[in-house]
Amino acid sequence: MRWPVFLVAAFIVLVLQFSLRDVLTLRSIGSISPDFVASLAVFVGLFAPRSTALWACWLLGLAMDLGPPAGAMKWHLIGPHALGYVFGGYLVLQMRAMVFRRRALTAAFLTCLFLIASGVLATFLLTVRSWYLDDTPLYHAPLSELWQRIKIAVYSGVVGWPCGWLVVITIRMWNFAGRAWGRA
Repeated sequence: MRWPVFLVAAFIVLVLQFSLRDVLTLRSIGSISPDFVASLAVFVGLFAPRSTALWACWLLGLAMDLGPPAGAMKWHLIGPHALGYVFGGYLVLQMRAMVFRRRALTAAFLTCLFLIASGVLATFLLTVRSWYLDDTPLYHAPLSELWQRIKIAVYSGVVGWPCGWLVVITIRMWNFAGRAWGRA
C-alpha cells in the first residue's frame, strides 16, 4: 500500500467526517451521524496486507480519538476508537476471504459490521473507565450508548455503499501488494 495515498485519503475522510457531521445528522432517530472514516478503514482492511491494514486502522482510530469530541463529550480520550478500529479491522481481515472485495455492497455491509465491533469494544472500555473514574457521566448507561453506536453503524453502512464504490474505483492508485487489479 502506498502510505502517501492513504494519508491523503485519511485527511479527506477526516475532513468530511468532522465538517459534515452536523449536516448529515438524523435527529429524528437519535442524532446519529455517519462515519466516513470507517469506510476507509474497511477498504484498507479488504485489500492491504494484514499488518498494514491493522496499522492503518489504528491510525484512523487515533485520529478519531483526537478529533473534535461528539455529543456530550467535552474531552479527548485516546484509546477507545483506536483500539475499537483495530478490533473492527481484525474482523474485516477475518471476513475478507469470504466476500467479493470489489463490490460496493460488500463495503457497506462490512462498514456496518466494523462499526458494531468497534462500538462494542469502545463502549466496553468507556464503561469500565466510568467504574473507577466518576467524571464520565456519558457512559453510565452502556446499553443506550451501545444502541446509539449500532444505529450509527447501520447509517454508516447505508452511506458506505456509495463511499465503497468511490474508493474501489481508485484501487490502482493504492498499489496493494503490487497486484494487477486490471482483471476482475
